[in-house]
Amino acid sequence: KGKAEMVGPTTAVVALWLAWSAAYDPKDRFAEHTARAIELDREGRLVESREAFEAAARFTPSTQTFTNLGVCYMRTASRSGERGSKVEFYHKAKEAMRKGGTLAVSSEDERLHKENWQALMTNFDIESIPAEGASVPAWLEEEEYEYDPRMCGRPPERREPPQEEIRRGDERHRDFLVHQRPVPRAPAIPRVTVEEVDDVTRYAERRDPFVLAGAAERWRSVRPASAWGWLEDLAARWPQAVVDFYPYNMLSTDRQSPFLARLPRAVFELKIANAPGQQRDHNSTFRYDKHALQGRYLHLQLTPEMWRELEDDRHIAPERHWHLDNDAWLDDCFADDRDLRREYHLKTHWKIVLAGAAGAGMFNHSDSLQTSSWHLHLAGRKWWYLCGDLSTGQRGACFEAILAPGDILYYGRGWSHETQNLDTPSITLTDTAVHHRNFLAVADKLHAECARSVLDFHFS
Repeated sequence: KGKAEMVGPTTAVVALWLAWSAAYDPKDRFAEHTARAIELDREGRLVESREAFEAAARFTPSTQTFTNLGVCYMRTASRSGERGSKVEFYHKAKEAMRKGGTLAVSSEDERLHKENWQALMTNFDIESIPAEGASVPAWLEEEEYEYDPRMCGRPPERREPPQEEIRRGDERHRDFLVHQRPVPRAPAIPRVTVEEVDDVTRYAERRDPFVLAGAAERWRSVRPASAWGWLEDLAARWPQAVVDFYPYNMLSTDRQSPFLARLPRAVFELKIANAPGQQRDHNSTFRYDKHALQGRYLHLQLTPEMWRELEDDRHIAPERHWHLDNDAWLDDCFADDRDLRREYHLKTHWKIVLAGAAGAGMFNHSDSLQTSSWHLHLAGRKWWYLCGDLSTGQRGACFEAILAPGDILYYGRGWSHETQNLDTPSITLTDTAVHHRNFLAVADKLHAECARSVLDFHFS
């Protein structure tokens, strides 16, 4: 901003800081451990920062020092690519925050503990960390179900916890959602046209999320004459394809695993609305459960051969915008090993068709492989909510948008996201993007999987 406004530290201040830094001893019970821990964290000296947070909790035990230590352990766990280390530090975080909760002496202590405990439990859920004997709240007591020989698997055995009721007039209420979500309103996801995207550096270099318009206008899959007809065409094309089918909504706080189903059966089930008598009246394989959040959907993992079929029939344009063409490195890595390439695509969910009913969605999560993704909306509308760090340095930025057919959403690695369909059916085609901004993180994850099975893909 000009020399006149530039102010730097004096030599004396620098000398004092260096003396303070050099003199710090984590074994000194009278040292300013918390301040030093924060400074070390800013410098990227994470192990030393953790030692300082541990010293602060040891010498000055309080809700704040133990919560700080728990957050430090939680951040260490989330960064770890080794499953054993990740689980160990998450449980250290849990124990530190539990201790901090017992030391609360004020409403501010209770607020601090509650906020960070909820964040920790969310991470436990997202990263599938075992709870190790956590007590079961009253709302999770099992309910008896009558035996039904037509039942596929067992419905959710645990009730939904009491959900925060978001009424009209609450600024978080969104009239268009089937299931209200307890997240604050956020600015719209930035939107650019195919003519503009390469002129905006942060989008051309894929630094920040954006919606790309006009890049798929000639794709046959976009705005099909009949959305159900398009899905039925896929089912007729690949009758033996196996999909992940979710009869109960994954927006639920009581997460449900998918059932494996052939694609024709999954499309048939997707048409059935969750309601009492769905087995008797509509021949559904799945029984109705009044406690489960309503909204069915399916994931169809596409093999390279299936993707190529869609290209050959112009459902996917073979010549497309460069943002949507990410396979060159796969060609180099796998060469002519079709079986290995097929296995890789199926186990990593590299390319997917997603379809669901209104209200169906996915809980807030980030992608385990640290990749980036683009999502092309083919039919119906879908609400997206994204949070992450912007290239400007802003941390924890959130955006939301309702995407319509033809819209393409891109987001980078580490961005958490949740969704909810607004129409039946809503259909999305998604592909994974590896590029110069994320390939090291992806390589680290894949190496950890091959060496230690941290993601449980179990590649052959």
